[in-house]
Amino acid sequence: MGAIDFGEWVAPDLKLELGGRTYLVRPPTVEAAKMILAAAVRGEVNLGLVTGEIPAEVQAMLDSIGDEHPALGDAYAALVADQVPAATIDRVAYYAVFYWARGKEYADTLAKLLWLPRDLTPGIAGDAAPKG
Repeated sequence: MGAIDFGEWVAPDLKLELGGRTYLVRPPTVEAAKMILAAAVRGEVNLGLVTGEIPAEVQAMLDSIGDEHPALGDAYAALVADQVPAATIDRVAYYAVFYWARGKEYADTLAKLLWLPRDLTPGIAGDAAPKG
């Protein structure tokens, strides 16, 4: 029996385009994946997508992360070296957490809900103008 080339089935890198650069984020290791799943649980609780408290075992995993950015891997150091603003790195990390934990469609949907600019001017979104 011959060996099976599994290369076409491995998870691809996450390619992040930002400021004319492409940052490649390799799929997480088993240990990083645990931290990413814990971060996803915290994110969903904080966003109100999941009700209840963060379980103690999830909080313990979160406490172990420290200054690491497991969802970004080595790309975190590249973002810092390129002097990407901290708020942008936070958004990229949030996206990467949900990308690895729940998939691209989920991460894209949350990113659009959280960060897509909206015009909140009354009357623009079909709201009737106040009657005087």
